Amino acid sequence: MGSARREPSRRCLMAALVVLLAAVCQGTLSAAAVTRVEVSSGDSILTIAVIGAGPNVAEPQAFTLKDPPRLIFDIADAVLAPDQPAEFPVDTDSVHRVRVAQHRPDTIRIVVDLEGAKTPQWERAAGAPPNEARIVFPLRRTPVALAQPQVSELDDGMLVRLAGAGGLSRRVGTLSDPPRVYVDITGAALGEQYLREQYDDGPIREIRMAMQESPSEPVTRVVVELREALRHAVYSDGVDLVIAIGGEPWALPPAPYHPTGRLRGKRIVVDPGHGGKDVGAPAKPGSPPEGPFEKDIVLDIGTRLARLAESEGAAVTMTRSDDTFIPLQARAAVANRLKADTFVSIHCNSCPTPDTLRGTSVYYDHPNSIELAKLVQQELVFACATDDRGIRNANFAVIRHTQGPGILVETAFINHEGDRTRLTNPNFRERAARAILQGVIRFLRQTPQQADATE
Repeated sequence: MGSARREPSRRCLMAALVVLLAAVCQGTLSAAAVTRVEVSSGDSILTIAVIGAGPNVAEPQAFTLKDPPRLIFDIADAVLAPDQPAEFPVDTDSVHRVRVAQHRPDTIRIVVDLEGAKTPQWERAAGAPPNEARIVFPLRRTPVALAQPQVSELDDGMLVRLAGAGGLSRRVGTLSDPPRVYVDITGAALGEQYLREQYDDGPIREIRMAMQESPSEPVTRVVVELREALRHAVYSDGVDLVIAIGGEPWALPPAPYHPTGRLRGKRIVVDPGHGGKDVGAPAKPGSPPEGPFEKDIVLDIGTRLARLAESEGAAVTMTRSDDTFIPLQARAAVANRLKADTFVSIHCNSCPTPDTLRGTSVYYDHPNSIELAKLVQQELVFACATDDRGIRNANFAVIRHTQGPGILVETAFINHEGDRTRLTNPNFRERAARAILQGVIRFLRQTPQQADATE
């Protein structure tokens, strides 16, 4: 990394040394505990985790200030860790930012910048370890107002576009008799309780939209009723949610991606597997083996993923950006050195007997990666219309040695003719990259933000 990254770390370290020196002079060092603050913003809860503080962590002094409206927490007998982030952006109706600073030599201050004059309810979550407190805010987000979907015809199918719903959590399923595809979208609302549109011809018979009962955020179900069972895919183009019906939906040219900055402040390491002398799995083994080769396909997917993540505001590092061989442990070392928020290793699967296995799976090693694996797997299967082979625990070196959340994605089987047709299609590779990105975004929106890396 260049000097531009090193300089803030030096300034941060010098500031911490000044604070510690002041604490020594005032005789408070023995009582003050080195403390970290982490902030996570899920779909319905904002959590501020205060980790490693002294006995007063359970009773923070809380008060409000006006002009602009702020909620303040002072934690006594605490000194911030040198690499503590100073600011966490939050996108909600009630809170838009959390700031952290060393207020006095032995007191840290957490400032919650509010969107309005009304102070949101908060509570200390029970069950935290003795040296940790979790301050929890039930959040209120402005629901996305869904309008009648935009429907466009294709040569062998149709696209159903739901404006503004691309970044929302969703559950996708199918029903039969008659065949239907449904999507439950959390955080989406209708101006009226029920919408219905019928179609005289084409694969879609009817589209229905209705609000569902939900104890917290609004949920809208979108049902696409078909004239006959057809392939489908559900994917995000950044802002909008798209349901593709008919033909080979994974092969459709993706719409332009519209980033919304949902990864600002995050650091992601993208690891295209294999490279150089290690070609990975071939399409057909032999002497010599026949391409396409795994190393080339996953480099293209990884490059696309890196581009998309950067457009969303993330700081992205690729373990390789060309046809270079990188040892396995060195790949994980990149993520550990940078303290990456996520590490994603991209691969193609293969099996001993060609054309017998197909589909997508995501592997994890550590418990901190299970939820990331689930979300990325969901998005890949939804968007790419591949067979769902689930998530699996595995002792792969790149994810075993990665300390933070890390997964290994097997996009599809390169030695299965149907999957290989997908993998060699640039539209599929773009769709796979977008699906991985959406899974990462969903994971990081509900996971505490880690500190910036020090060099």
